[in-house]
Amino acid sequence: MTPTFQELFSEEYQRLNNGQPLLISLIGAGGKTTTLLWLAQTFYQQGKRVLFTTTTKMYRPEPTTYHQLVIGKPPITTATPAITACFSHYQPHNNKVAGFSTEQIDQIKRQGEFDVILVEADGSHGLPLKAPARHEPCIPSSSDCVIALTGSQVINRPADPQQIHRWEIFSALTGVAAGEPLDSRVFRTLIAHPQGMFKGAPAGARRVWLINQFSHSDSQLDPAWLELLQQDAALSAIWLGAVPQNPAIRHCLRA
Repeated sequence: MTPTFQELFSEEYQRLNNGQPLLISLIGAGGKTTTLLWLAQTFYQQGKRVLFTTTTKMYRPEPTTYHQLVIGKPPITTATPAITACFSHYQPHNNKVAGFSTEQIDQIKRQGEFDVILVEADGSHGLPLKAPARHEPCIPSSSDCVIALTGSQVINRPADPQQIHRWEIFSALTGVAAGEPLDSRVFRTLIAHPQGMFKGAPAGARRVWLINQFSHSDSQLDPAWLELLQQDAALSAIWLGAVPQNPAIRHCLRA
């Protein structure tokens, strides 16, 4: 059965219902910005005051994705539900915006003026899979949920260095060579490794692996994915979907 949005974020809604702000960080590869904008729109439709930003850089969002855009100033909250996009500065030569430090975002959360804060906390050069470098990802320490993305087109396929951002690091972490299958063993290692998929995620944050661009017509779920949840207690859930299709998330696997 396809999960509802509130079922996907059941633990996070407990925080929201208690009047506590929620901070979600997105990392990995394979659709972070699209997922961030989907989350912003859906939380707004649920009656929340939403802020989205980045700890790295992202393309300047289209006006249709927000209600107000703030650049170079502290974010301004609204009395009614709305989506605010806020960045430190704009780079016209590449149409990108730079965000804030992790400490600044932690401070914004402490101020409690937004119900939901969404942060793009990683970069991947548009590729479907990556391993983090020494300086990555940049996750605020007060993140309540960390969603790591992977494009489904690489799952169980031969490892292609041209499709994996920071291939040399990825290969060293997982022990996989070019052409070898990216199977459950590889992802088990990547998820569990302290320098792997969830590197830098706060100890108390819920960890979700989102396999994006997953075909909604594919009803056969690989049992090995569920085994990953059973073998790695740090992984809270695996989502399979195709953001921003409707429904965006077709399957939710939990331990």
